[in-house]
Amino acid sequence: MDKLKGKRPTVGDLVKLTGFSQGAISRAFNGRGGISEATREKILKAAGEIGYHPNPSARNFKRGYTGRIGIILPNLRNTNYSELYEQLDLVMADSGVASSLALTHASVEREANTILHWSAGETDALIVNPVPDKKNIDLYRKLKSWRYPLLFIYDNYANEFDSLGVDYRLSLRQAMMYLRDVGHKKVAYVGTAATAPKSVGKLAMLYKVLEELGIEFDEELSVLHVPGKEAGPRAFSKWRVMGRRPSAVVAFNDQTAASIYSEATSLGLKVPEDLSLLGSDDVDQAEAIGLSTIRIDRTEMAKTIYDMLQNRMKDFDSPIRIQQMRSELILRRSMGPVSGKS
Repeated sequence: MDKLKGKRPTVGDLVKLTGFSQGAISRAFNGRGGISEATREKILKAAGEIGYHPNPSARNFKRGYTGRIGIILPNLRNTNYSELYEQLDLVMADSGVASSLALTHASVEREANTILHWSAGETDALIVNPVPDKKNIDLYRKLKSWRYPLLFIYDNYANEFDSLGVDYRLSLRQAMMYLRDVGHKKVAYVGTAATAPKSVGKLAMLYKVLEELGIEFDEELSVLHVPGKEAGPRAFSKWRVMGRRPSAVVAFNDQTAASIYSEATSLGLKVPEDLSLLGSDDVDQAEAIGLSTIRIDRTEMAKTIYDMLQNRMKDFDSPIRIQQMRSELILRRSMGPVSGKS
């Protein structure tokens, strides 16, 4: 395995490692007969150990390009992702480039398999919103050693890879100042969070902003590590058991906020009279329900992503680019004065 460091494993490497013929290896991956199940398992296990994946587009790979870029996102339930993908596809189409979309559903294995498959010749580069907690970091580094263009969105890995994130700090500060000025003393958070939430991510920005403004973070009433669509029922279930609820909530995104909003109204509560609520992303549904949110220009974001990726594809050895999109607070009717009933 040390001999493979710094280069992409080939079928020849797998032949040497396993002692099986190239034909047997092909049958193992294609699911054809002619080899025993034990042989198939040995070949696939060895392939996994060295990071080998067959190239399904050898002709294009030899030519050096496919004219296709892969986009790997967590899901499309969050409308932000579907709207961003649409903008990326439009930007690429204008440049004569096709896109391929894959969804990980937060599966480390699914992401790894897609990356290995697509980087073997199916696509020329990848745009990835990575699975949480850097669980595939070794694979990302392997792609870099193979000189395969890779760009991360909504996350970054220090100075190792190109990345485009979102700077929420100013928008969060404006929103929290408003809540403070209308009487809120504490703010809770509901949604997904990193393993070390005080260190990285949107929640880390919220911690810092609240501390700077002298507003208490309501850790006891916060609900972490909850998927967007489950956020409302899970949060209100916890608050019901505790016998109280927060007066103001910052949600991870608009999908999370919409779930909380829906659950609140189903319980006969009013937003913002009984609960002030802030989302993020400004998806179409946000305006319809009057949700205060943080907006990112997805058209501009798509153009920036494509520009950064093109730069890496043209000059792989150019300096790493780490950029952030500006965000904007959109104040709607879901945030208001504290009622004292919470």
